[in-house]
Amino acid sequence: MMNDKQDLKAQRARGYFLEAAKQIISAEGVESVSARKIADIAGYSYATIYNYFKDINELLGETKALMVSDVSKHMQHVMDNTPQSPEDIKQLLAAYSRYQLDHPHIFRFFYFYRLYDNEAHKEHYDFSALWNETLRFLVKSGHIKEDEVEICAKTLIYSIHGLLALALSGNGLTEDTLFADLNQMIDFVLGERK
Repeated sequence: MMNDKQDLKAQRARGYFLEAAKQIISAEGVESVSARKIADIAGYSYATIYNYFKDINELLGETKALMVSDVSKHMQHVMDNTPQSPEDIKQLLAAYSRYQLDHPHIFRFFYFYRLYDNEAHKEHYDFSALWNETLRFLVKSGHIKEDEVEICAKTLIYSIHGLLALALSGNGLTEDTLFADLNQMIDFVLGERK
């Protein structure tokens, strides 16, 4: 049984490994992650990682949860109140898009890297409840019906991720086009058709 001092030491070591993994993923992509590289950055021997994590996949799952938290904090900083209008939704999704475009390795890690036990950390990065809450004001304002909240949220999120995947793949979608298309999609989904 660990005492408080040992527990604090273990938490600190785990934190060093997680921060090292975040640093590698952000700068070079998840493909560059290895136990040796993480350990070098964290200042430990690579075998020490396995005292704190079952395997690299577990470490990456926890890293992903931390990175999702980072994105959430960034979004809260951009908009500290729940959106109250379609323009607020545009601002929020534009900020989210900008973050992902500025951090392409994080986007690829989130959406293209398959963790072996994704379910173990799913609660840390399931945004469906958040997006449903974010769009709830649209029912009160008459933009959508109660039973349309979930499909509107999914349509917007799947659309934005599709646009980001196209832009980041280098298949010709420019950032300007991405933001213009995103605004049109938001207008369409929220009923702001002209």
